[in-house]
Order: sequence, then structure tokens, then C-alpha cells
Amino acid sequence: MYRIVRGLFFLLDAEKAHYRAMDLFKLLCSVPFIHYFIRKLFYINDSQNATELFGLTFRNQVGLAAGFDKNALYLRELETLGFGFIEIGTVTPEPQGGNEKPRLFRLPEDQALINRMGFNNDGVAVVAERLKAWGLKRTSSPAAKRRLLIGGNIGKNKTTPNDQAFKDYEICFRA
Repeated sequence: MYRIVRGLFFLLDAEKAHYRAMDLFKLLCSVPFIHYFIRKLFYINDSQNATELFGLTFRNQVGLAAGFDKNALYLRELETLGFGFIEIGTVTPEPQGGNEKPRLFRLPEDQALINRMGFNNDGVAVVAERLKAWGLKRTSSPAAKRRLLIGGNIGKNKTTPNDQAFKDYEICFRA
């Protein structure tokens, strides 16, 4: 089954395949019994795996770096897969489209990708609202104790001159 699904996704360019796969996973996770089954397979809620660092308690030591969920669109789904923490972004003050497509390239023989995305994102205001909405859902849930830690990668807009970049970082940091 995996080979068939993988083969279908490899018919798409790498960037489209990423979003289609995550959208499909989001759809699957919206079905309660499927979400429950996936969570049982991957979610780890064992205090022996917890790590405390910088005053934060990480549920486990497996995290996901920035770039995978740039716009905080798949937080619930990534938590379902058992990540202890994720980093969203890179987020810039204003939305931007990133580099021209194609900008994500497969190297199948190396089992690797080349990423030249260029900080494509929905902008800090939109992403901050998504994070607030997700946080509100989480605090009203009995699962709040199992909170997924989220870090944010921030950047400057492409059109911002380098000598003014600090302003973009400040805007993102405050948001």
C-alpha cells in the first residue's frame, strides 16, 4: 500500500505532494476513530520520555524543524504523530510568496530534497491568529497536560533592506 501511495505522490511535484499529503492526513485525522487509531500508534505519553530544559517540559525529545509546517496549519496532525515539539515558520511580518516555482526538488537516489522555498508564508498576523485559536482549543481540552511545545522561526521579508531587518524581527517577535 505504501509503495502505491508513494508512487502517486511522486507523480506530483515535491511541493504539491507535501501539501496534498498533509491535507489528506488532516482529513483522515478529522475522522474520530482514525484519529484515535493513529494517535494510539504514534503518540507517546510517558513521563520517562519527558525532558525539562530552559524551564520548559518537552513531552519527548523528538521534534520537527522549521519549514515543514511554515504556517501552523497542521499542529493537531503533527501532535498526533507523537512529536514532542515543533518549530513553525519561517514567518515574516507580511505574507510573501517565496521564490519562483519549482523550488523544491527531489533527489531520489540520495533520498533527499533540495529546498529553495524562500520564506513563503501567510504572514505573522495570520499565523499568530492560528496559534491563538489552536491554543484556545487546547486549554479547553482535558489533553492540555500533553501540550505540544511550539517554537517559531522568524525572518525578514525579501523586500526589507538588510539594514532594516531588525524591525521585521521585532514585529514577528512581538506578534
